[in-house]
Amino acid sequence: MRSVPQIRVFLASPGDVNEERAVALEVLDMLEYDPLFKRNGAGGVSIHAIAWDKPGGDTPMRATMTPQTAIKQGLPRPSECDVAFVIFWGRMGTPLPVPEYQKPDGTPYLSGTEWEFWDALHAERDHKKPITLLYRRIEKPSIDLDDDARVAQYQLVKSFFKQFEDSRGALTAGVNTYTTPEEFGKKLERHLRKVISEILDRENAAGIITDTVRPLVEAPPLWTGSPFPGLRAFSETDAPIFFGRGAETSELVKRVEASRFTAVVAASGSGKSSLVAAGLIPRLKANAIVSGETGSKDWRFVRFTPGQDASPFAALFAVLCETFPEHAVSPFLIEQEKEGFITSITKTPAALVSICEALLREAKAPAWSEILFFVDQFEELFTLVRDDDRPAFVALLEAIHTSRRLRCVVTMRSDFYAKCLELPILAALLKEATYPLAAPTAGALIEMIKRPAERAGLTWDDGLPERIQADTGSDAGALALMAYALDELYQTSHADKCLTFDAYKSIGGVEGAIGKRAETAFAKLTLPDKDRLLQRVFRELVTVDERATATRQRATLGKFDADERALIRAFADARLLVTTALTLNPSPEGEGLHSPRPSEEGLDSPRPEGKRLDSPRPSGEGQGVRAEVEVAHEAIFRSWDWLRNWIAEAQEDLILLRQVRAAAAEWVRHAKDDSFRLPAERLKPVYEMIERQQPALSDTERDFIEPEQDRLLRELETLPRDDSSHERRRDIGDRLAVIGDTRPGVGVKDGVPELLWLPVVPGGDITIEKRKFTVQPFYIAQYQITYAQFQTFLDALDGFDDARWWEGMPDQYKKQEMNQQRTKITNAPRDSVSWYQSVAFARWLNHRLRGLTLVGTTPASSAAKPDNAGIVPTTMSVGENAEIRLPTEWEWQWMAQGGMQARAYPWGDWKAGYANTSEAGLSRTTAVGMYPHGEADCGALDVAGNLWEWCLNDYSNPQIFDGYNNSEFKVLRGSSLFFDQVRAAASFRSNSFPGSGGSFCGVRMVVSPPMRL
Repeated sequence: MRSVPQIRVFLASPGDVNEERAVALEVLDMLEYDPLFKRNGAGGVSIHAIAWDKPGGDTPMRATMTPQTAIKQGLPRPSECDVAFVIFWGRMGTPLPVPEYQKPDGTPYLSGTEWEFWDALHAERDHKKPITLLYRRIEKPSIDLDDDARVAQYQLVKSFFKQFEDSRGALTAGVNTYTTPEEFGKKLERHLRKVISEILDRENAAGIITDTVRPLVEAPPLWTGSPFPGLRAFSETDAPIFFGRGAETSELVKRVEASRFTAVVAASGSGKSSLVAAGLIPRLKANAIVSGETGSKDWRFVRFTPGQDASPFAALFAVLCETFPEHAVSPFLIEQEKEGFITSITKTPAALVSICEALLREAKAPAWSEILFFVDQFEELFTLVRDDDRPAFVALLEAIHTSRRLRCVVTMRSDFYAKCLELPILAALLKEATYPLAAPTAGALIEMIKRPAERAGLTWDDGLPERIQADTGSDAGALALMAYALDELYQTSHADKCLTFDAYKSIGGVEGAIGKRAETAFAKLTLPDKDRLLQRVFRELVTVDERATATRQRATLGKFDADERALIRAFADARLLVTTALTLNPSPEGEGLHSPRPSEEGLDSPRPEGKRLDSPRPSGEGQGVRAEVEVAHEAIFRSWDWLRNWIAEAQEDLILLRQVRAAAAEWVRHAKDDSFRLPAERLKPVYEMIERQQPALSDTERDFIEPEQDRLLRELETLPRDDSSHERRRDIGDRLAVIGDTRPGVGVKDGVPELLWLPVVPGGDITIEKRKFTVQPFYIAQYQITYAQFQTFLDALDGFDDARWWEGMPDQYKKQEMNQQRTKITNAPRDSVSWYQSVAFARWLNHRLRGLTLVGTTPASSAAKPDNAGIVPTTMSVGENAEIRLPTEWEWQWMAQGGMQARAYPWGDWKAGYANTSEAGLSRTTAVGMYPHGEADCGALDVAGNLWEWCLNDYSNPQIFDGYNNSEFKVLRGSSLFFDQVRAAASFRSNSFPGSGGSFCGVRMVVSPPMRL
């Protein structure tokens, strides 16, 4: 344990320079680690600051004592210290009672601060101790001229300083003037370094630094761990190592005091979050803002990001519960209270003001206490928050701005400023309340390098800080690169705690540190397919907007598999990713909801709100905890070549992925209304993106991108089974034709119709026109041949023009010219087809599907009956024991009537709305299969209505099935859209000339044993 001399410094001032007092305490704390005072190692001096507002320096105030008497009895007098400095601005301070406190000439002291000044100055004149420094802020204070007391105080200050001027106004004593708290801090630092150095040098030269003359105390503790945060932002607990932004902090204090809404705007990596968390908030907690109406030391601070929860309102609820543990929320009522809160503030933004004032009262906060909302990463309002939530959230900011006890500070990337202007209320707020944060100056960068290093007891090669500062430059985002490089450099320091040029070179310098660290971490991984793995992880951690701007986003660890979590662990160990645990439920003690602050905390410093994860887990860390991961800083998107190039290549996909997720959230917000889902045309590029990127989609997102075809077919099943649904069934079929009808049995595969074959079982006997026919089990196509399917016959080289398919037909009908399709949609049944053309198509299909084998296939439709189970046709193989052809009339009717059930219609008795007959009033065909409830027992659809279906046999003599050249009328079955329900009966026979290609004629195929004469 090293002992060092202690210097006692007395701080005296009235209450209107609280920010200067906070700055002074920061300076005193910093000077303890100044290399100038080092004697044989780190920690060369201990500075004991004596101030009534220093933490731990409370003085008991007895009712019988004046404040100055109590302070005097609890603390050393100024005259008993080594240094005393006094600060004045617009107030002289609290008057002291007389005759207890009066000057030697009998006049009263103007205030306790004046008494402290003269106590120090008289001692210095008599005993050369303490060294007394007098400071005056010459900026004009803001004083209401109608406030007589404030005006009188200011006049007392002016009168006090008059005594240090001669008749010409020249100073006759040392008065140190300044304009801003930051200027004061710089002056005080220079003065105290000189004064304390002189004290120590004088006593050291005289050899009088002993325990009796100068107390020797334990050296000030050094900062443990890295004094450089790397890619994470500084937190409030990092305030002792936050340097280089003193002027900006002072300016921000003034902005916050002047306005209830302030926006800190700067490029990514400029230190916005750090400035507020480690600069502004500690200053405010030191009572930097004080007036007759408020005192910032008693404020409550509420920090969150818009995208850290399901909505910014849910996030706000969570952090309010955390900030006000006095408001205990029952775990049983948490959701109910949250829903009420969100409903209330979104409906009436002013309700937030009332709620917050009620929370302050419940917490028994002083009347001057306020709430400051710190909305970090405000750009998430445009990248992660639903479109509909933005205006409501901005309305809350406006309510805060016009309130009496609420304030708000937001930090936002400057490249999102234009997005803010699209919201008029937000644009108006920003017009007067924007604080543009510039890049640090060269001197500030040097301070950011040296001061934290001194606090940790580090040393460095001569010229190294200046080299790092020069390499950093002033480009946007360079500060984040420097912070990471410094943290990497710290990791190289060992027992000697020295930062060296060699180490700096080995990490790649400022520009290369992130990329080199990422490449090193990636190279050490022994995981399979690492590149693809890396893409899958970062796909969830980056979102890209329409301007190709990449921003970070959080993801739950539950999205990742074991290999992906291993990669996350490796990159978290490299401090490139941050994993956190988010507590979702109130603690038993009513501590409220806890939310992580990913911008300020990393794996190397446990956050007060959550838990450090020593290893990522697939889901939460226990009941009520959700584990999350995000990039430590967006600088990694720019500084790692691999990641930058991948984002550039995949940016269109990443933009689309963000849009899909936003649209899915919008869909949920509107109770999953189908009108908010994407049509097939927009889903196609989504599916292509998913194929390329393989993102981890939530169940909701997967439901949202359900193919439109599936949605339409599900709707088809749920439509009313009556006359009211005909038009919708028509429209569904038309839409399926446009977007691609994916139903099996409707389309084409490899240039050949893809038919779905249904077994018709068992067989049996049937009588037609007083003739008995025996029906053997067979297979029938579920649908009539569609327009697209028949077209394959017309387009095939071995199809329509091949003479083989027209053998035995009359010459004038060979290669009979096709009539135009009446309903020209691909999934409509092929209409206007003659019997000759139907036979030729069947012969061609029989040839093309030669070898097709159907082995005991169970019916695919829901109409399959339990009593048919196991009763299937003998294995049929086209070209061996079976052929594809038109059905015979007895096969067709056996299928339509349900075999032995002898139904009047395929579904039973007639029911309106079960078929596209003339009763439907459509006057056109629909796509095949639009009446699934009208199916036959075997599952065949459109057996009644839509189009008549050609059968193989003659009409006048059904036994003739090979009448290819006899010109006899052939049988038509099933009726069509032009005919009524009578003709749609399963037993109704109709006919037409085989060369007729009327628009009411269609065709269906069967696989059945070859016909024998």
